[in-house]
Amino acid sequence: MKIHWKQPATALSFIICFLSLSIALTSCQFEDEDFFDESAALRVEHTNEKVQELLVKPENGWVMQYFCGTGVAHFEGFNILARFEKGDKVTLASNHRYLRNDQAGKYTESSSLYQLLLEDGPVLALNTWNDVLTPFVDPVSPWQAPRVLNKDGAGMQGDNNFVIMKYGDDEILLRGERYSGHTRLVPCDRPWEEYLADCAKLKDYVSGGLITSYYITNGSDTLYLTGLSTGRIRYSERLNDPLKNDSLSGLYTPSSLRFERTDTIGADPFQEFVLTPDSTCLQTIDGKVRIIACWDNYIVNTRNTLWNFDQTTFSETQKGLMEQIDAELKKFSKNYSLAAIGLGRSTGNGAVKGLVITFYTNTAKSKTNTAGLTLSTSVPSFAQMLIESSEDAEMDRNMTNFSSKCDVGKLALQFAATISGTYTITPNDYFQPTGCVLQQLGGTATYTLKQ
Repeated sequence: MKIHWKQPATALSFIICFLSLSIALTSCQFEDEDFFDESAALRVEHTNEKVQELLVKPENGWVMQYFCGTGVAHFEGFNILARFEKGDKVTLASNHRYLRNDQAGKYTESSSLYQLLLEDGPVLALNTWNDVLTPFVDPVSPWQAPRVLNKDGAGMQGDNNFVIMKYGDDEILLRGERYSGHTRLVPCDRPWEEYLADCAKLKDYVSGGLITSYYITNGSDTLYLTGLSTGRIRYSERLNDPLKNDSLSGLYTPSSLRFERTDTIGADPFQEFVLTPDSTCLQTIDGKVRIIACWDNYIVNTRNTLWNFDQTTFSETQKGLMEQIDAELKKFSKNYSLAAIGLGRSTGNGAVKGLVITFYTNTAKSKTNTAGLTLSTSVPSFAQMLIESSEDAEMDRNMTNFSSKCDVGKLALQFAATISGTYTITPNDYFQPTGCVLQQLGGTATYTLKQ
């Protein structure tokens, strides 16, 4: 296009003319081509209609995997059951520990209203009081509710309005509108109380025993986890004096442990772990990352559990030493006799960790006591035990008393020398072991330990 000027024009008049021409051309372009079939408001409305259909669809409603707030894991995740009805009614249920009116930990149902809002994007709003959900949203101290206002009014940083991030028949992903906590809806596949009971059953199995620490590993990288019993999970590069602690919130389903968000170890992502068929560990769906209870450390370094040897696994030499110890105990007192030999911590004053002799203190064999001497046990690598004895081992008070009047201490030292070596450990249960088998590396000795 050529522009001819009949008279000199000022710069300003040229600019005005050029902009007018540009606007005219641009206006024609948008009139000729429609980039969207629907307006933004109409698209949100249609999305809400689809979400509404999904919400009322599952026969047993939904499991709301609910997480509070952002940042470090101050709170665990919570399982809330939800049944949406056509219209605006929703019924929520849970047995979480923040229920009020003496209902903490008890199964509770509560009904309230919900809406699907037309905002910049689709929003699910549960914005009327509900005894199950509102304690997370209330701006009060969760430990002094409802009397004391939280100092910043944030309460537990819970949300009741959720931006719908993704939706489908099997999963609806939500993000808290105010605090950005992650919430996930999945269809519930069983009666509500049964679902919560099955979640508690897995949690109790994985974390309800005496083991409190876990490995998380992808085979080449390993970190340590604690807090699986509380859902406020910390992980670090070592158990004692860690240089750095990171945290995640988690919750249990009937078949898995799920974290609020995805994290990585090495190059491998993890978020949800399922119990393996043989119950040896929890692992991601692709099997690349595993959570393993530190059962080897528990068996080797326990301070409060006595692991007695199954005497049928002893060699003839060891059985002979046992007979001699029993005879020496009887020399010390006619009421005494040998009950067991094990590994662990002796009882009474001057208790030591190492080889422990349990002896009966009455002829009816209904009362026992222990005597111990120090024995070094360590974990040279995963699932191994190194046992080292010493001729100058420290003895507790009972063993010292025996040594002053008979040969029990001397014979115990000889017995300790017979079990020195390195062993592989195979527990009878990988999350709550009550026994294990020790197989000597480079040798033939095999021992069974039991609590």
